Amino acid sequence: MRRLLLTLHFIFLLFFFFACSNNLSENDGYDENSTLRYLANELDSATLWTEELEAERLTVSVSSVEGISARLNLSPLIVLASLPSGSSKIFPTLGSFGSLDTSLISKPLRSMLTSFSESIARNEDADSFFEKECLYSLAIFYSDFERIFSSCFDFNDSSKKQFFSKFVLGEPFLDGVYYEVPIKFFAPEATLTLCVFCFEKAGNWQIDQVQIADWEILNGKK
Repeated sequence: MRRLLLTLHFIFLLFFFFACSNNLSENDGYDENSTLRYLANELDSATLWTEELEAERLTVSVSSVEGISARLNLSPLIVLASLPSGSSKIFPTLGSFGSLDTSLISKPLRSMLTSFSESIARNEDADSFFEKECLYSLAIFYSDFERIFSSCFDFNDSSKKQFFSKFVLGEPFLDGVYYEVPIKFFAPEATLTLCVFCFEKAGNWQIDQVQIADWEILNGKK
């Protein structure tokens, strides 16, 4: 009985479908001007198209590129990697200290600044790096240094031979005569940033002034 009902239901659905189809085909007239293909052709013919650019280049098969070995399978990444880079170099930055781009620091200037920084880091005399008439700036630096770092460095301990373990040079600022070079020192107890003003005299680089630009007392925290 259940199978008979399902069969009758299926026959009814088929009859309803064909009835609707016949009704639509009889009542709705077919207009070829209303088809999507007709409308698309009309739009294409009414549109003013420009000439195709580099049609041959876009269809040609590229199997080799100058400067790339023929043994390599060409891919967009390989082609891009083979192109000469015209962009400027990218240098890392160190927080508020700024860029570590030292490309404008010549080898003689870098050598002098490195020796000066090593003397400051090891708590050694740095008089030889200064113009004689500018030694007062170094004296002021020593005074400010002991006042700022008295809580983390023992200046009375003669066995303390080194305050800072490392340092980095930053991007210099040039004003035509002087080079203002930032130098940052690091120690477990503190950090120190100096601005060192340098000038060249008779082929030798000397320091005109040194200023404490920034510092941080760490007390062992990282």
